Amino acid sequence: MKTNLTNAFIEKIDIPKEGYANYSDVKQPGLTLRASFTGALAWVVQKKVKRGRRIFVTLGNYPSVSLKAARAQAFVLQTEAEAGIDRIEMAQQAEADKRLQALAARSVKEILDTYVTTHIEQNLKPGKARNDRVAQLRTHLSTLSEERIRNITRSHLQLIVDAKAAQGKVVMANRIRAALTAFFGWAEKRGHIENNPAERVQKAGKEKPRTRTPSLEEVREIWDATFEQGPNWGAYFRLCILTGQRSRSEVMSMRWEWIEWSKSRFCIPNPKNGLPHIVHLSPASVAEIQALKPNGEIPQTGLLFSTTGTTPMSDFTKPKARLDATINARRSKAGLPSMAHWRMHDLRRAQATALAEAGVDEGVVDRIQNHIAGGSRASAVAAVYNRAQKLPERAEALDLWEDMVLGRWAAIVSIKKTKNQEG
Repeated sequence: MKTNLTNAFIEKIDIPKEGYANYSDVKQPGLTLRASFTGALAWVVQKKVKRGRRIFVTLGNYPSVSLKAARAQAFVLQTEAEAGIDRIEMAQQAEADKRLQALAARSVKEILDTYVTTHIEQNLKPGKARNDRVAQLRTHLSTLSEERIRNITRSHLQLIVDAKAAQGKVVMANRIRAALTAFFGWAEKRGHIENNPAERVQKAGKEKPRTRTPSLEEVREIWDATFEQGPNWGAYFRLCILTGQRSRSEVMSMRWEWIEWSKSRFCIPNPKNGLPHIVHLSPASVAEIQALKPNGEIPQTGLLFSTTGTTPMSDFTKPKARLDATINARRSKAGLPSMAHWRMHDLRRAQATALAEAGVDEGVVDRIQNHIAGGSRASAVAAVYNRAQKLPERAEALDLWEDMVLGRWAAIVSIKKTKNQEG
């Protein structure tokens, strides 16, 4: 209701039992005293901004804000509204500007921490690749960690990439560039920076595909040397050789519940390409796994390779170095040069090459190593629907691979040749 508001009138206002009661001031248009069922008396101004929207502004409660002060503030708001000034919009814009300034003032470290927790840890599968990505960013952005992220330039990031390339590590430099591009691209999309400074950072150089393929004789040398590496690391190296699976993300992560003993196989539920993958266990593989049984009993769940019981074995570099030292010590004793540098992933290439040369179908080898088909092989779509195909052939091929590694295959071939000649 409209009324000539006075202090005496306000003091006698009846408080509503529920809801609100509004008293509009006839002396100052747009000014309203709102009485709440809670007993609060609030001043509210309602005005139509010239060529704009209708605004509602709360001035405060009576008597903290007196009638005189409320009328004075309402008059100012009326004047602003008639001039086309939207106080609420201005306040919102000021708050938005304040937030943007706060974001712009945040350091690289602050934004990187947010990126790791809200993006990397949520979207990247746990494992070495994810850990490497975090380590790359934290290590190579360490000198810029306290800088405001908005001050980072393409030059800063190019220097990081070029410094790693200058060490002769072109592949690693390109991986760092990819990590930086992803991080700053994410920061741009989230509004932390206006432009992505990594967008035009140049690659360190063209990468040469790795072609090191250990011969079957070298694989046998590696196999023999694993027996001096202890029960856990030795079995780990031997299972990498026998199964042909990815050393860290698949063999090191093997769990007891993945194994189907009755079918001599295990199933990797979430390998690198995301497709569940069945792996045959040759007799030697089964024996290696059974030798890992704690207290002579097969656990229902848990990791095969773990010293903590909850996480896989780590610090891979030292066991691999000890294995190389064993191999080269034996070679030195025999008057032979050291074995050319090799990586665990090269064992997969050695397996694939040896099986192909032995006449095993290329599609079978691909399925053993869980490669996505391409080229002349089955289409990627077909690969999805045919994941379980060729299991008997895959089992036969891995049993053959065991014979080749253990030196039995040459004897088998020799016997077959002899029988053919006699026939």
